[in-house]
Order: sequence, then C-alpha cells, then structure tokens
Amino acid sequence: MTGMHVDPAFYQERIAPFLPPRVLDFHAHVWRKSDWHAVPWKSGARGGTYMVADEDYPVERLSEDGRRCFPDREYRAVCFGYPTPSADNEKDTKYAAYAGATHGMYPLMIVGSPLGVPADVIRQRLEAGRFLGFKVYLPWHGDDYGRTTIQEMLGPNEMDIAQDLGLVVLLHVPRTGRLADPEVQEGVRWLSEGWPGAKIVLAHCGRCYMPSEMERAIGSLRDLSNVYLDSSMVMDETVLRMVFDGIESSRVLFATDFPVAAMVGRRVRVADHWVDVVTSDAPASAFRVRAEGISATYMAQEIALAVVTAGRAAGLREERIRQVFFENGMSVLRSVRNGSAVKRVEEAWRA
Repeated sequence: MTGMHVDPAFYQERIAPFLPPRVLDFHAHVWRKSDWHAVPWKSGARGGTYMVADEDYPVERLSEDGRRCFPDREYRAVCFGYPTPSADNEKDTKYAAYAGATHGMYPLMIVGSPLGVPADVIRQRLEAGRFLGFKVYLPWHGDDYGRTTIQEMLGPNEMDIAQDLGLVVLLHVPRTGRLADPEVQEGVRWLSEGWPGAKIVLAHCGRCYMPSEMERAIGSLRDLSNVYLDSSMVMDETVLRMVFDGIESSRVLFATDFPVAAMVGRRVRVADHWVDVVTSDAPASAFRVRAEGISATYMAQEIALAVVTAGRAAGLREERIRQVFFENGMSVLRSVRNGSAVKRVEEAWRA
C-alpha cells in the first residue's frame, strides 16, 4: 500500500456526493503467500510479471484499503482468492471462506474445469464456506492467455450447480482480443443461454479497458439479461459511457480489483494498449510506469469517478448512478439461493 499523501478534497468534491451510504465492491482479492506454490512474479512462469502486487493480502488489509479509499462510507466487498496455478486451490478456498466471515465480506470460491474438482466436492465446499458463487479459475499466468476458450474454462460440472442454486459466476474472459473477440462473445452467450439461472459477471467490463475494445463488444450483451459487467480497473469514461448506452445500468456493478486498485495513479490509453501511471513507490510491473512528483489519487477512486462521469454523460439519474455502487450488486447477491445465501453469510460475520 502506498504511503504517499492523497488530497482528501478530490474524493470529497468529485466522488462522495454521488455515493450511497454503503459501497459494495464486486471484485476484490484476498490471499496468503503461504497458500501459494510459488510467488507468481518470482516463479519464472511465462506472463508471471504481468501484474505484481503484495505477496500477502489478508482480509484485514482489504478492509483497511476499502476504508481508506471510501472513508465516509461503509465498505463491503465480494472477495475471493488467487485464481491461477500459483495458488494451492484447497488452501486458497479455505482462506476465502475464512475471509467471508469478516464483516462486510461476501465470498466466492475459485472453480474451473482444469482444476478437476468433482461436482459433489464443489457442492460440499460451497456449503461449508457459505460461498455465493464462483470466481472462475484462470489456467494461465498473467497475460499468457494463449488460445483458451470459455468453454475450456468451465462446463456442466460447474455450471449445472450454478444454475441449480442461482450462483454468481465471475469470469475474467480469456484471449488477447478480450470481449471484442467473437469467439469470446460466443462463449459468453453459451453460458448465458445454457444456464439462464446463473448470474454471469464479466470482470473488468470483459477486460475492455479501451474504447476501441468496448465499441466492438457491448452489442454482444444487449439481449443477455443475466450477464453483468463489473468496473474493476476500468477508468476510461468513454468505455463506461458505451456501457451505459449499451445495456441497462442495473447490469453494471462497481468493482475495484484490490489490491491493485489501492495503488495511487491511473490507468490510461497509450496507442493500442493500457498503461498504469503510478507513483514511484509502486512495485515494478509490466505496463506500469512509475512517475515522480505527480498529483494523484487511489485507483479505486479513479474507477468511481469514471463511473460517475460516464453515468452523468449518459443521462442517468443520480439515483441510478448510486445504485451502481451498492444496490445493483446487492440485488445480484440477494438472488442467490432465493435470498437465503446472503442472509447466511451476514449472520456469520465477525465484528
């Protein structure tokens, strides 16, 4: 976490007036280095240095970062572990369940076909950990996407359970083309139409961080009413304006991607790729440029500002914008197991 000073006036003047009393972050990580086979960015794995972060990020740090970025609001989060081959899945699942017993946390478990976990074991883990759904396992490191398809990431073994229980399925789509790739769009439609009772949430707005990507992607989602977009690490107002123009605002969920969004800086477009411009105390990483002497704020606040700016430009009422930050996500969570799952999680929270 950065130690640099952030001017609180930026948040108070530009963001806070549009937030509800509670903020729900629909995409946040928790992990322990002790539950990893190897530190991803030190392992030598192809793509491993794509996103360097804290080696330990316990739930207490997540709660602290949420309070720091949204100091006058109650912070809640949909949280999950480390979804790549670097993590021991069984240990990671147990820690995510532990994190979910912390006040404000709604846990998901890492699930995916390449893990080979039988359906009965998935059901047992869901019940024992009070999980509200799945964060889909990524069978690669960093940005080594190869030619993976959604159909290879999960299938009936996992999705039949999601359909039966009305679970959240949070998916980081594969392939270098992101949601703009027709094959990825076909995979999303396959999930949506094949298991209409599941709530499919595409992380990072389908990884469309730039307008050129979202322009080719958003039309594929218009008629898929059980597909949602989370805003994690999306800071381009034009991208989010396209989202609000293309689908109902009720299908847009505020999200950060902590711990990454706890950095001070902003994700920007340079030519045909995104670049994270950050303050000098951030760790070195691919597509991350460290700058001296810049005035900046937390990336989580930049995401929030982009949602607000895009929503206003799209003509949304202020109440609709506020719903993106809490009620839209809570509506998704409350639909799991006809509402009983959220109640069970909240009853188990530690103070």
